[in-house]
Amino acid sequence: SDWVLSVAISSDGEWVVSGSKDKTLRVWSLASGVTTLVLKGHSDTVSSAAISNKGQFIVSCSDDKTLRVWSLTTGEVIRVLEGHSSWVNSVAISKTDQYIVSGSDDSTVRVWSLTSGDLIRVLQGHGSIVWSVSISSDDEFVVSGSHDKSIRVWSLSSGETTQVLRGHTGIVLSVKLSSDDKYLVSGGGGDVDYSVRVWDLSTGEQTQEL
Repeated sequence: SDWVLSVAISSDGEWVVSGSKDKTLRVWSLASGVTTLVLKGHSDTVSSAAISNKGQFIVSCSDDKTLRVWSLTTGEVIRVLEGHSSWVNSVAISKTDQYIVSGSDDSTVRVWSLTSGDLIRVLQGHGSIVWSVSISSDDEFVVSGSHDKSIRVWSLSSGETTQVLRGHTGIVLSVKLSSDDKYLVSGGGGDVDYSVRVWDLSTGEQTQEL
């Protein structure tokens, strides 16, 4: 047993998946609290995990520089996604179950096909570690938070940066989109910024600092 760094809940509320520093993932029944699967395969810390919207797959990422796609029902590894040159810190799955997005210590955001595992696009622009990623519900854009204190909004189809949101005085550890994709909430970190900030994506303006 070791630090649990990530948890995800399936859209039907049936399953919880946790990723740990002990290199494993665990699948739990939310109703009973019983562990139903222990997923082993990563060779280093599992930093983030996500469950596909239809509940078929788990995608995990790790300090071993890879992502893995697992069957939620059997626990088998379906494929290993390789391409990042350093630790992978964050993973998200689109609501359409078409795309996987990952952010890494190598300063890139990568977009993959969930069904084939193919690398679709490498998003470059951050000047340092990418800590967190999120994808809009309509697959139109990706957002990422970085050690470089900025948030970037990217077009998923072109890979171009459409907005750079600045305001955090420290690293941006977490980014989450509202269900209607109109607002972004970000969490700061490091020694100087402990704020939660709300951004209006139609204008790129910060609307609240919590």
